[in-house]
Amino acid sequence: MKRIHYASGAVLTGDAIAEVLVQYAAALAASNSAAEVHAPVRLETGEEGEAVMLLGPASQILAEQETSTQTELTNSEFVSELEERIAALGPMKAGYVRNGTEEIDDVDPDLL
Repeated sequence: MKRIHYASGAVLTGDAIAEVLVQYAAALAASNSAAEVHAPVRLETGEEGEAVMLLGPASQILAEQETSTQTELTNSEFVSELEERIAALGPMKAGYVRNGTEEIDDVDPDLL
């Protein structure tokens, strides 16, 4: 389990969830974007709950390992969704260009 420190609070969640949240925050910062995220968390009562976070370029998020007697919180759908969002923010590549690049100086074929 990992404890995520964000703004003036902290929440407990599973390792994979915490890691993808940090990765998503970094991807949003790199693209100068922001997003609202409803993250699965472990409540103080031990039950599963939800924390709403605003992640963006100014987000300062810290995830640290925490020893817990509670069951590891997992949510593969949440992790997959954020991985898809991260991929969507990644570097964009142009589609295949058949004609029209012959007269452009310094064409980088990796961008085609």
